[in-house]
Amino acid sequence: MKSLRRYNLTGKKYFITAVTLKRAPILLENLSLFWSCWVDIKPEAWVILSNHFHIIIDVAGGNILRLMHNFKLRYSIHYRKSKGTGKVWQNRFWDHIIRDNKDLNRHLDYIHYNPVKHGFVNNPFDYRDSSL
Repeated sequence: MKSLRRYNLTGKKYFITAVTLKRAPILLENLSLFWSCWVDIKPEAWVILSNHFHIIIDVAGGNILRLMHNFKLRYSIHYRKSKGTGKVWQNRFWDHIIRDNKDLNRHLDYIHYNPVKHGFVNNPFDYRDSSL
């Protein structure tokens, strides 16, 4: 397997997407667990759908790989304690370094329009589990 190169840039925000294993629809029924697993740094913008999430986060000089590893590990451990199942997340995650304000606005629009794209609502303001 090839090794992914991830850049950790101080003072930059990241757009991140993570997906549950086999797109299992577990996230919306476990929202309190989702939020409790963000220990040191909280997302600045987000949308949580049943089987994936998108966030914008500033890692404040930290390591994006470590941040996501710790989040997914915490979530998996607590989820398995309550549900007794195996693996929770797909391997890896997708990240993008936000380059400038135009790029930030484009990703904010993507995050907030995502529930409309997936057919959950007709108006992004009607979707409860987003930062909009």
